[in-house]
Amino acid sequence: MIMPERNREVAPGARAPVLSSALLARIHELNRDYVELLIAQRSMTDAGGPIESLPAKLLEGLGDLTPGWRRTLAATPFALYSLGFDDAHFWLEALSNAQSQPLAVSVEVRYGASSATAPMQAALCEIVLFLAWHTAAVNRVAARVLFALPDELAGPLIDAPLWRLRQIAMHCPDLMTPRWPANPAFWPDLIRFAASGDSRRLETTQLLGNQLIAVELEGLGPRTVKRLSRNRLRF
Repeated sequence: MIMPERNREVAPGARAPVLSSALLARIHELNRDYVELLIAQRSMTDAGGPIESLPAKLLEGLGDLTPGWRRTLAATPFALYSLGFDDAHFWLEALSNAQSQPLAVSVEVRYGASSATAPMQAALCEIVLFLAWHTAAVNRVAARVLFALPDELAGPLIDAPLWRLRQIAMHCPDLMTPRWPANPAFWPDLIRFAASGDSRRLETTQLLGNQLIAVELEGLGPRTVKRLSRNRLRF
Protein backbone atom coordinates (compact mmCIF):
# COMPACT_ATOMS: atom_id res chain seq x y z
CA MET A 1 0.00 0.00 0.00
CA ILE A 2 1.36 3.44 -0.92
CA MET A 3 1.53 5.85 1.98
CA PRO A 4 -0.06 9.28 1.41
CA GLU A 5 2.09 12.41 1.34
CA ARG A 6 1.10 13.40 4.88
CA ASN A 7 2.88 10.28 6.16
CA ARG A 8 6.21 11.44 4.78
CA GLU A 9 8.77 13.69 6.42
CA VAL A 10 11.53 15.73 4.83
CA ALA A 11 15.11 14.70 5.62
CA PRO A 12 18.23 16.56 4.42
CA GLY A 13 18.66 15.74 0.75
CA ALA A 14 15.87 13.14 0.66
CA ARG A 15 12.18 12.46 1.23
CA ALA A 16 12.22 9.46 3.53
CA PRO A 17 9.07 7.56 4.45
CA VAL A 18 8.00 8.05 8.05
CA LEU A 19 7.05 4.38 8.24
CA SER A 20 9.91 2.14 7.19
CA SER A 21 9.27 -1.27 5.66
CA ALA A 22 10.72 -2.94 8.77
CA LEU A 23 8.41 -1.00 11.08
CA LEU A 24 5.40 -1.73 8.89
CA ALA A 25 6.27 -5.44 8.96
CA ARG A 26 6.22 -5.33 12.77
CA ILE A 27 2.87 -3.55 12.79
CA HIS A 28 1.39 -6.09 10.38
CA GLU A 29 2.69 -8.93 12.57
CA LEU A 30 1.18 -7.49 15.75
CA ASN A 31 -2.07 -6.61 13.96
CA ARG A 32 -2.37 -10.28 12.95
CA ASP A 33 -1.72 -11.34 16.53
CA TYR A 34 -4.34 -8.90 17.79
CA VAL A 35 -6.94 -10.21 15.35
CA GLU A 36 -6.17 -13.75 16.52
CA LEU A 37 -6.50 -12.60 20.13
CA LEU A 38 -9.90 -11.06 19.46
CA ILE A 39 -11.04 -14.34 17.93
CA ALA A 40 -9.64 -16.39 20.82
CA GLN A 41 -11.42 -14.20 23.37
CA ARG A 42 -14.85 -14.68 21.82
CA SER A 43 -15.84 -17.42 24.27
CA MET A 44 -13.73 -16.24 27.21
CA THR A 45 -15.03 -14.59 30.35
CA ASP A 46 -13.09 -13.73 33.45
CA ALA A 47 -13.64 -12.65 37.01
CA GLY A 48 -12.77 -9.07 36.22
CA GLY A 49 -15.43 -8.73 33.54
CA PRO A 50 -15.21 -8.96 29.74
CA ILE A 51 -12.40 -7.24 27.88
CA GLU A 52 -13.71 -4.46 25.64
CA SER A 53 -13.90 -5.88 22.15
CA LEU A 54 -15.96 -5.82 18.96
CA PRO A 55 -19.61 -6.86 18.66
CA ALA A 56 -20.18 -10.61 18.58
CA LYS A 57 -21.27 -10.54 14.93
CA LEU A 58 -18.00 -8.92 13.85
CA LEU A 59 -15.93 -11.33 15.94
CA GLU A 60 -17.77 -14.21 14.30
CA GLY A 61 -16.94 -12.71 10.91
CA LEU A 62 -13.26 -12.46 11.84
CA GLY A 63 -13.27 -16.07 12.96
CA ASP A 64 -14.76 -17.20 9.65
CA LEU A 65 -11.98 -15.60 7.59
CA THR A 66 -9.24 -17.79 6.19
CA PRO A 67 -5.75 -17.24 7.66
CA GLY A 68 -4.67 -15.67 4.38
CA TRP A 69 -7.42 -13.08 4.41
CA ARG A 70 -6.77 -12.31 8.08
CA ARG A 71 -3.19 -11.49 7.11
CA THR A 72 -4.41 -9.28 4.27
CA LEU A 73 -6.90 -7.52 6.55
CA ALA A 74 -4.14 -6.87 9.12
CA ALA A 75 -1.73 -5.33 6.58
CA THR A 76 -2.60 -1.73 7.47
CA PRO A 77 -0.09 1.14 7.87
CA PHE A 78 -1.29 1.71 11.45
CA ALA A 79 -2.14 -0.31 14.54
CA LEU A 80 -5.58 -1.92 14.58
CA TYR A 81 -5.62 -1.49 18.36
CA SER A 82 -5.68 1.51 20.65
CA LEU A 83 -3.42 1.87 23.69
CA GLY A 84 -5.66 4.43 25.33
CA PHE A 85 -3.42 7.41 24.65
CA ASP A 86 -6.56 9.55 24.36
CA ASP A 87 -6.78 9.34 28.17
CA ALA A 88 -3.91 11.74 28.81
CA HIS A 89 -4.78 12.07 32.51
CA PHE A 90 -4.33 8.33 33.10
CA TRP A 91 -1.03 8.16 31.24
CA LEU A 92 0.51 11.27 32.78
CA GLU A 93 -0.43 10.06 36.25
CA ALA A 94 0.85 6.52 35.67
CA LEU A 95 4.13 7.64 34.14
CA SER A 96 4.83 10.46 36.62
CA ASN A 97 4.28 8.16 39.60
CA ALA A 98 7.10 5.91 38.41
CA GLN A 99 9.45 8.86 37.88
CA SER A 100 8.83 10.16 41.39
CA GLN A 101 9.65 6.89 43.18
CA PRO A 102 12.16 4.92 41.08
CA LEU A 103 14.24 3.75 44.06
CA ALA A 104 11.35 3.20 46.47
CA VAL A 105 9.80 0.37 44.47
CA SER A 106 11.19 -3.07 45.20
CA VAL A 107 12.34 -5.44 42.49
CA GLU A 108 9.52 -7.80 43.47
CA VAL A 109 6.97 -5.10 42.74
CA ARG A 110 8.69 -3.94 39.55
CA TYR A 111 8.96 -7.36 37.95
CA GLY A 112 6.63 -9.65 39.88
CA ALA A 113 3.33 -8.26 38.63
CA SER A 114 1.19 -10.45 36.41
CA SER A 115 -2.32 -10.43 35.04
CA ALA A 116 -4.51 -13.21 36.37
CA THR A 117 -7.62 -12.08 34.50
CA ALA A 118 -6.39 -11.69 30.92
CA PRO A 119 -2.86 -13.12 30.59
CA MET A 120 -2.83 -13.29 26.78
CA GLN A 121 -4.10 -9.74 26.39
CA ALA A 122 -1.62 -8.48 28.99
CA ALA A 123 1.30 -10.20 27.27
CA LEU A 124 0.42 -8.75 23.86
CA CYS A 125 -0.24 -5.34 25.41
CA GLU A 126 3.25 -5.41 26.92
CA ILE A 127 4.84 -6.12 23.54
CA VAL A 128 2.93 -3.45 21.64
CA LEU A 129 3.52 -0.89 24.39
CA PHE A 130 7.27 -1.49 24.15
CA LEU A 131 7.04 -1.08 20.37
CA ALA A 132 5.17 2.21 20.86
CA TRP A 133 7.88 3.36 23.30
CA HIS A 134 10.66 2.40 20.86
CA THR A 135 8.90 4.04 17.92
CA ALA A 136 8.38 7.27 19.88
CA ALA A 137 12.05 7.31 20.87
CA VAL A 138 13.16 6.92 17.25
CA ASN A 139 10.48 8.82 15.36
CA ARG A 140 7.70 10.72 17.11
CA VAL A 141 5.83 11.36 13.88
CA ALA A 142 5.64 7.62 13.21
CA ALA A 143 4.38 7.06 16.77
CA ARG A 144 1.61 9.60 16.18
CA VAL A 145 0.56 7.91 12.93
CA LEU A 146 0.77 4.33 14.15
CA PHE A 147 -0.46 4.61 17.73
CA ALA A 148 -2.21 8.02 17.98
CA LEU A 149 0.43 9.04 20.53
CA PRO A 150 -0.04 12.77 21.21
CA ASP A 151 2.97 15.06 21.61
CA GLU A 152 2.19 15.72 25.28
CA LEU A 153 2.66 12.03 26.11
CA ALA A 154 5.63 11.26 23.87
CA GLY A 155 8.25 12.71 26.23
CA PRO A 156 6.91 11.11 29.42
CA LEU A 157 6.53 7.76 27.63
CA ILE A 158 10.11 7.85 26.32
CA ASP A 159 11.48 8.80 29.75
CA ALA A 160 9.49 6.21 31.71
CA PRO A 161 11.32 3.24 33.26
CA LEU A 162 10.70 0.13 31.21
CA TRP A 163 9.51 -1.77 34.26
CA ARG A 164 6.71 0.76 34.63
CA LEU A 165 5.50 0.16 31.09
CA ARG A 166 5.40 -3.55 31.86
CA GLN A 167 3.43 -2.88 35.05
CA ILE A 168 0.88 -0.81 33.16
CA ALA A 169 0.38 -3.59 30.62
CA MET A 170 0.12 -6.29 33.31
CA HIS A 171 -2.27 -4.41 35.59
CA CYS A 172 -4.42 -2.89 32.84
CA PRO A 173 -5.05 -5.60 30.24
CA ASP A 174 -8.13 -3.62 29.20
CA LEU A 175 -5.80 -0.87 28.01
CA MET A 176 -5.60 -2.39 24.52
CA THR A 177 -8.87 -2.17 22.63
CA PRO A 178 -9.94 -2.20 18.96
CA ARG A 179 -9.31 1.07 17.20
CA TRP A 180 -12.40 2.99 16.04
CA PRO A 181 -14.86 0.33 17.25
CA ALA A 182 -17.82 2.71 16.95
CA ASN A 183 -17.11 3.73 13.36
CA PRO A 184 -20.01 2.32 11.30
CA ALA A 185 -17.82 1.39 8.32
CA PHE A 186 -14.28 0.57 9.38
CA TRP A 187 -14.40 -2.88 11.03
CA PRO A 188 -17.60 -4.09 9.28
CA ASP A 189 -16.17 -3.25 5.84
CA LEU A 190 -12.73 -4.70 6.65
CA ILE A 191 -14.33 -8.01 7.51
CA ARG A 192 -16.94 -7.96 4.73
CA PHE A 193 -14.50 -7.25 1.90
CA ALA A 194 -11.92 -9.68 3.27
CA ALA A 195 -14.59 -12.38 3.44
CA SER A 196 -15.63 -11.71 -0.16
CA GLY A 197 -12.04 -11.59 -1.41
CA ASP A 198 -12.51 -8.06 -2.74
CA SER A 199 -8.94 -6.75 -2.48
CA ARG A 200 -9.70 -3.38 -4.06
CA ARG A 201 -12.50 -2.49 -1.66
CA LEU A 202 -10.54 -3.90 1.27
CA GLU A 203 -7.66 -1.55 0.43
CA THR A 204 -10.11 1.37 0.21
CA THR A 205 -11.39 0.54 3.69
CA GLN A 206 -7.83 0.34 4.99
CA LEU A 207 -7.27 3.83 3.57
CA LEU A 208 -10.26 4.98 5.62
CA GLY A 209 -8.03 4.37 8.62
CA ASN A 210 -5.56 6.92 7.23
CA GLN A 211 -8.38 9.47 6.99
CA LEU A 212 -9.44 8.78 10.57
CA ILE A 213 -5.84 9.22 11.69
CA ALA A 214 -5.62 12.52 9.79
CA VAL A 215 -8.66 13.77 11.72
CA GLU A 216 -7.01 12.72 14.99
CA LEU A 217 -3.72 14.40 14.13
CA GLU A 218 -5.49 17.64 13.22
CA GLY A 219 -7.49 17.54 16.44
CA LEU A 220 -10.78 17.58 14.54
CA GLY A 221 -13.96 15.75 15.34
CA PRO A 222 -15.14 14.15 18.60
CA ARG A 223 -12.87 11.79 20.52
CA THR A 224 -14.18 9.27 22.99
CA VAL A 225 -11.92 9.12 26.01
CA LYS A 226 -11.74 5.78 27.79
CA ARG A 227 -11.43 6.04 31.55
CA LEU A 228 -9.01 3.29 32.42
CA SER A 229 -8.49 1.24 35.58
CA ARG A 230 -6.50 3.80 37.54
CA ASN A 231 -7.18 2.06 40.84
CA ARG A 232 -4.99 -0.84 39.70
CA LEU A 233 -1.93 1.39 39.47
CA ARG A 234 -1.76 2.80 42.98
CA PHE A 235 1.72 1.53 43.92
